[in-house]
Amino acid sequence: MHSNKFQADIKIMNSTRYNWKVQSKRLIFAALLMAILTGITTRGFSAESRAYLSALDNLEDSWTTLETYCTGCHNFDDYAGGVDFTLLSPDAVSEEGATFEMALRKIRNNVMPPPNQDQPTDDERWELVASIENVLDTHAAMESNPGRIGLHRLNRTEYGNAIYDITGVKLDTELALPKDDNSDGFDNIASVLKVSPSFLDQYIAAARVVSEQAVGSPSPRNESVVYRMDSSNQGVHVHGLPLGTRGGVLAEHIFPVDGEYAISILGMAGAGYTLGMEYNHGVVITVDGVKVFERDIGGGEDLRMLDQVQAPAVAEINGRFSDIRIPLTSGPHKIGVAFIARSFVESDEFLHNVGGNRGMGRIARARGLEIKGPIETTGVIDTPSRRKVIICEPTTSNEELDCARRIYANLAKQAFRRPVTNDDLEAPLRFFAAGQEQGSFDDGIKNGMMTIFTSPKFLFRAEVPPADARPGQVIAISDLELASRLAFFLWSSSPDQELIDLAARGELGDDGMLEAQVERMLQDPRAESMVENFVFQWLRLRDLDNVDPDREIFPEYNPALLEAFREEIKLFAGSIFSADRSIVELITGDYTFLNEDLAMHYGIRDVKGDHYRRVTLNDEARFGLLGTGGVLMVTSYANRTTPVIRGAYIMENFLGVPPAAPPPNVEAFPETPEGATVSLTVRERLEMHRANPACAGCHDVMDPLGLALENYDAVGQWRDRDSDAGNIPIDASGQLADGTPLIGVNDLREALVERPGQFVQTFTEKLMTYSLGRSVEYHDMPAVRKIVQSAANNSYRFSSIVMGVINSDQFRMITVPENDQEIGSL
Repeated sequence: MHSNKFQADIKIMNSTRYNWKVQSKRLIFAALLMAILTGITTRGFSAESRAYLSALDNLEDSWTTLETYCTGCHNFDDYAGGVDFTLLSPDAVSEEGATFEMALRKIRNNVMPPPNQDQPTDDERWELVASIENVLDTHAAMESNPGRIGLHRLNRTEYGNAIYDITGVKLDTELALPKDDNSDGFDNIASVLKVSPSFLDQYIAAARVVSEQAVGSPSPRNESVVYRMDSSNQGVHVHGLPLGTRGGVLAEHIFPVDGEYAISILGMAGAGYTLGMEYNHGVVITVDGVKVFERDIGGGEDLRMLDQVQAPAVAEINGRFSDIRIPLTSGPHKIGVAFIARSFVESDEFLHNVGGNRGMGRIARARGLEIKGPIETTGVIDTPSRRKVIICEPTTSNEELDCARRIYANLAKQAFRRPVTNDDLEAPLRFFAAGQEQGSFDDGIKNGMMTIFTSPKFLFRAEVPPADARPGQVIAISDLELASRLAFFLWSSSPDQELIDLAARGELGDDGMLEAQVERMLQDPRAESMVENFVFQWLRLRDLDNVDPDREIFPEYNPALLEAFREEIKLFAGSIFSADRSIVELITGDYTFLNEDLAMHYGIRDVKGDHYRRVTLNDEARFGLLGTGGVLMVTSYANRTTPVIRGAYIMENFLGVPPAAPPPNVEAFPETPEGATVSLTVRERLEMHRANPACAGCHDVMDPLGLALENYDAVGQWRDRDSDAGNIPIDASGQLADGTPLIGVNDLREALVERPGQFVQTFTEKLMTYSLGRSVEYHDMPAVRKIVQSAANNSYRFSSIVMGVINSDQFRMITVPENDQEIGSL
């Protein structure tokens, strides 16, 4: 926060500062002597000011390193990167923070000076880095700049989570709401979460669906929902279905009212092919694990009828599994469909899938599960969502208005993330009266709920400074605003009642209370969103949906592995977060989480069954994120590996120094000609590409990182030879920009954690971006470094980094904007 003392110190230091390029040591001494004679001494400065002056003195000793190795390119004539270091001096570092923060990234990671230029010694490099950082950090301690976020719309993940926490309704937001834009790798960045008229229409429609599902109706429409099955792989057991079964599907379906429903199993028989009908198979339907239906399919008579009668036989067989009437109570139920397993042996066909673990051949298969209804109802509604919303039931018409007020006050408090006022309830009660007049009490409640879930007070977050706050002033956010920041950071959802009540009493910001609440929130199941939303976006795992491996090149690849890749990283990262372990284990962890399919894909033969379990790895090549199929496949093309993308991925996500964009008019990477029988290896083609001096500057840094992973193919399987280049042995050797030799992934992993602070700083910067919902700017980096330095004392444990972010000025304070329009009002 600014203070008069700090401002006075800055003015004094500016008045006694000298220009490094034109002043000699003698003049420096004279300036200091003059300061003493005029009574201006460092003893009169604040502690922060003295630390800053000391940092400047230390930087003077390292400045020659920058002049020696950087000004050859960054000068008036060459002006590389738009920077001329010859015009700058140590006392300009804090004023040119953006330039020097970028320089620090490159110097730290040996990107600058370029690998083909003369290099400083390790001691010179790290002394320069430490000196520049010290100047920037001590200056930031005097002039806090936490930045500002502005009006922040809930993205569709946050909207869906908040709706579920408030009402118990699981809304399919991918269908109900438009896709959010992405910035800095995340979809919760306030500056790109815009609103258009079409957005508002969809939010209104979504609110209508939520209110209908939450309250329910005694006579809902007869609707049909189909759950598709993977018909290509029904020879194995599906987790959650009874033991001794194979294939099928397990679907959790919410039934709106007590009544009778029709269940159908789709696609059981067809006339074109009779494959799978040679033998008799039992089919069962279960409700919450209890068998409610069983019939047979296939065998001698069915096979004969399909062969001779054809279409009528198909209709008869499929009719056995259609319109099966089952009475069910309202609420969620798990509906299962499965075949009774006859054997789990592998196929003995002459021609079969080379992938293995697909089960026996010639088995009956299903294509989908349809749930239709209600066919008949009793009018009783007892769903979890109704119990959550309807907290009172009026017994007379005179009680309805008071009950509606209680319901809306409860919903609005959670939706608006603060205690409600009479003004907050005016619109819901007005719409309630209109709906009640046209229908019933329930219709009125639904009508009023829509006004709450379409209100800007729910859809947007805003941190509004006090009326007397001055533009440019740094102020603390309120406890209620802090509660919202905490909840959307750790849960991707609204704050719960406990957080809101503490904040309303002004107790949340207390250090002891805040830490206790963060610990509680991290132990809550909702904290799993940190993995699915933060980790998956940081590692770009959502892009796995866009990767479709070439099945001719990778015939053993099973599409079901796509979900397995995600689940592995979800459980692996989640175990580190929940156990509060060092985040360095994301790189070095000697364990992972596998089921049988994924284990076989990795060449591990002693894991059986479809459920995931923690497995201690014997092969060091699979340690940490670098050995996971998800990371390896998302950094590959459909038909080959791409060391350039893998190297750039490591630079950006693990080292925090994104590579520069390629220069214009550079030749594309030389691909293998169509139909060629023998091609160059990827390494050889990269060497051709790097021969261009315009490309070498970046590729000399990126390529060795990616080439160290060349033993993994495009679907993450280990290989010793390159089948696309004459089956020659893989060469995963290389040299880092600092000259460190690499031979494969194990050397790369060791290099990444030799100085773990760099990875932790990148992780912290990504986490801060996600937590704030805005880009991390150059003026935020001192706060990031402070968090990392503090976390080092606690072995970089996850909680220490989370608490560091939450305790930072960036998280708990804002800079009052110059323009009132930037503030917003809810």
